[in-house]
Amino acid sequence: MEILGLNWVIWAILAVYFVGMLMIGWWSKRGSSSQEGYLLGGRRFGVWMMVMHAFGAGTNPTDTSGCISKSMSTGAAGIWVSWMWMFGTPFYWIIAPIMRRMRCLTMTDYFEERFGHPAAVLYTIVASLGMMIFFGGVLLATTKTVLGMMGKSDAADAEMWFFGILFVTTFVFVLYGYWGGIIAAIRTDMVQGIMIIVLSCLAIWPALNLAGVGSLSGMRKNLESASVSVNQAIAEARRQHAAGDSAGMLATFQAAKGHQPAGPIRQVLGLWDKDPDKAINVLNGAKHTDYLSLFNPAEFSLAAVIVLCLSAPLTALALPHLMSVTSAGKTEWEGRMGFAGGNILKRICTIGWSILALCWLAHLIGAGKATTPDAAFGDAIRELLPVGLQGLMLACVMAASMSSGDAVQVTVAGLFTQSIYRRYVNPQAEEAQLVRSTRITGLIVIAVALGFAVLMRNDLVKSIILYFNVLAAIGISTALGILWRRMNQTGVFCGTIAAMAVLIGCRAVPGVPKAVIFGAFMAAGFAFGIIGSLLSKPPDRERVERFFVKIHVPIGQEAKLKYTLNEAVPDSRRLLTAGGLFIVKPSLQTWAGFLVVLGICVGCVAVMLAIL
Repeated sequence: MEILGLNWVIWAILAVYFVGMLMIGWWSKRGSSSQEGYLLGGRRFGVWMMVMHAFGAGTNPTDTSGCISKSMSTGAAGIWVSWMWMFGTPFYWIIAPIMRRMRCLTMTDYFEERFGHPAAVLYTIVASLGMMIFFGGVLLATTKTVLGMMGKSDAADAEMWFFGILFVTTFVFVLYGYWGGIIAAIRTDMVQGIMIIVLSCLAIWPALNLAGVGSLSGMRKNLESASVSVNQAIAEARRQHAAGDSAGMLATFQAAKGHQPAGPIRQVLGLWDKDPDKAINVLNGAKHTDYLSLFNPAEFSLAAVIVLCLSAPLTALALPHLMSVTSAGKTEWEGRMGFAGGNILKRICTIGWSILALCWLAHLIGAGKATTPDAAFGDAIRELLPVGLQGLMLACVMAASMSSGDAVQVTVAGLFTQSIYRRYVNPQAEEAQLVRSTRITGLIVIAVALGFAVLMRNDLVKSIILYFNVLAAIGISTALGILWRRMNQTGVFCGTIAAMAVLIGCRAVPGVPKAVIFGAFMAAGFAFGIIGSLLSKPPDRERVERFFVKIHVPIGQEAKLKYTLNEAVPDSRRLLTAGGLFIVKPSLQTWAGFLVVLGICVGCVAVMLAIL
């Protein structure tokens, strides 16, 4: 029996799951009566909880849906929708203890202490914008996946279903995020993290046995053959168009469309009767297709991937929930293991998502079927798994959305409370008033994210890349503030505004390569941040030294916070201080951890190349 397009068993599983999550949120409310309790859970969590929190907070439906969606047109290169963070991951091992030693509640506190209040307000605005775009993408991915599982993505009433799912999902996670703050987030992240790991593996075996797949070798053979057919068809269609044979061009694409479930061939066929000029632009802009290549010239070229990976640490340094995923643990070790370990777990799981995507692509090609890319994950789950496991998978997808939602809701609202409400609205606010402000602001943040979800509902992957770049624009200032003593408030404004201006300008110009866009805005951010700082008044020396003492005094050695910078970090510990830089010699633990994480990242890429 079906209810609203889903088997009643799926509804029962969802009901049980959501009741359980709401109970965890209500139970967690007991530990969130203070700002530190609400935002950082009292800094009391161990390694396992921190790993699952980092994994859950960093894993959401945009990863699975985005990876599979892009794979429908680019093949294996779609993995970089999630893996663009890959080679930023080793730096998480270094970033985590620095964040913990700041001894701040939010990233706003860092900007306030290091640069001053105007810089903190700028960070709040830019980071909130980036995270609302991010969560709009999460809501969009969740909704599209559910539409696919319900078989409603191409239905006449798809819009109605879209908005219904969107609002219901949002309402549930708002409830438990509102109740329990970061304690609810971390506890539910642990449950949801385990679910995501298990359920990511469940669909792979049946996918390998689909018609048109047969095995990994069968998948590779079919995708290689399809790539050749697509390239031949596009080359022939271009020749026919140049010769004035439009009918022949369309006939060629009709014969070849089965080899491309989503992409230029089907776009040209769909556009020809409506807008022939646009169809020809798509034909002329079509890039070489290789479903088995990790790099795609149209979306994720090698140069674009390199630049994205270079910007990943900068984006991470701007995440509003960075303090919770690095500082909610008992010590620096928990923060390091949690932040790096949770994200390594995600990189490994992404291999499974990519295999699933490639198997589904091979199956669609074998059947000659078209697909709606953003709903492809939901379509695959509907066909691959029995009803009970469909319910679990749907719960997993919704859980990941809720996990990301409560992190955004709690931390972005915390930014507003710390930098604006406490400063301008109610300077005398008591602890209970601050918590209430954070909760109410969280509801407003989610409402704006809903608006972004509606506006971006036809562009999931672009929304992912956009939020990634927006956060990197302000993350440049975070990095310079940690590494360079001369960086000041003027530099923050100059660097951030320049990076945002170049990003917007490059995206507005058609045909600019993605590697150029990603590289240009970062270069502008660093250049103008440095120039702006050098051409303006140096920051207060005492203020800067106090900050650098803090980030170089380990947790548990608070007596050293009273030291001068020369006492806290003697010359023997310094690696580079020229030009105002302040980089210390890495400890054995830092070097070893960095190299281990880097080795795992390289290993993940090697495994994927071996599969292909």
